[in-house]
Amino acid sequence: MSSITVVLGILLLVLVMTDVLVTTLTVGGGGPLTSRLSRWIWRIALRIHQWRSNHRFLSVAGWIILVSTVLLWFAFIFVGWTLIFSTTGLEVVNASTKQPATTWETIYFVGYTLTTLGIGDYQPQGTVWQLATSVASANGFVMVSLAIAYLLPVVSAATQKRQLAVYISSLGGTPDEIITRAWNGKNFGQFDQHLISLSPQVALQGEQHLTYPILHYFHSRERSRTLILSLIALDEALTLLQYGVKPSSRPDLAALGSIRRTNTAFLKTLSSAYIEPASENPPPPPLNLLRSKEIPVVSDEEFWDAIKPLTHRRRLLLALAHEDGWTWDSVASTLTTNRATSLDDQTLVNHVILH
Repeated sequence: MSSITVVLGILLLVLVMTDVLVTTLTVGGGGPLTSRLSRWIWRIALRIHQWRSNHRFLSVAGWIILVSTVLLWFAFIFVGWTLIFSTTGLEVVNASTKQPATTWETIYFVGYTLTTLGIGDYQPQGTVWQLATSVASANGFVMVSLAIAYLLPVVSAATQKRQLAVYISSLGGTPDEIITRAWNGKNFGQFDQHLISLSPQVALQGEQHLTYPILHYFHSRERSRTLILSLIALDEALTLLQYGVKPSSRPDLAALGSIRRTNTAFLKTLSSAYIEPASENPPPPPLNLLRSKEIPVVSDEEFWDAIKPLTHRRRLLLALAHEDGWTWDSVASTLTTNRATSLDDQTLVNHVILH
């Protein structure tokens, strides 16, 4: 029995430390435990949201996942070291009486050893267990350091995520609004400068989502600050510009192509959050609103034929909206949403419009 507890303890430590190192020190996504825990909690949150729509609850789920991940790490190393120090019952003794520690006293000893408090009322007995105590103390110190080093960049990245969402929303809350607001009656003016500015910011978000997949689960209940909806609106606006607007009126192709490829790179990070394309096609963005602003556009039939190769891409966008607790109507066009009107001058600053 003693060898079994040691093996189980070591296996738990190897499992959790592998997860910690992969999650905090690599750029390939979360470890096996972290990824599954995040997905499990988010699935439950989405089910609750689908049963009774509550974006406020979803906005808390990301922080719950973040805290739960760190707590899971500490729980696993705590259990692992407790199993190791409970092999025969003689590993830890009372410092005063030299009597073997009870189970609860062993748990207490493991707790203050991992937190490097060094209280000293219980101590390891023998050279082997003294070395094991040193390793456990070092393990606890490394865990605390890595957890802090992981938490701070995630919080910073979550702030940058909202910042990018607001920037895109300031250009327009929906695909047609982005285009109609950029149109000055003759051309798209300096809109290509915005596209150039957006490229590195979207690229940064893509890399941050790849490094910290937990960012996929940070939800904003205010639509103008929701990056997922902003990126969908931007990508659909690019689709309209590239395939719906007549070539003579399109913005600079270099700027258009750069941001388009950057968005593609971001969509490729969705695999780190296990997001698959939706089974149905989202409706194509309407051209009527562009025509009403006298923007030169192609015929509907020509536009529909041109975007057929984008079926997989647009299904990914639809899945992305659903996985963040939104519907396609939340961003499809100004006919279905007023997503960014909360940023307009005529809207009271302290009044947030969600619907």
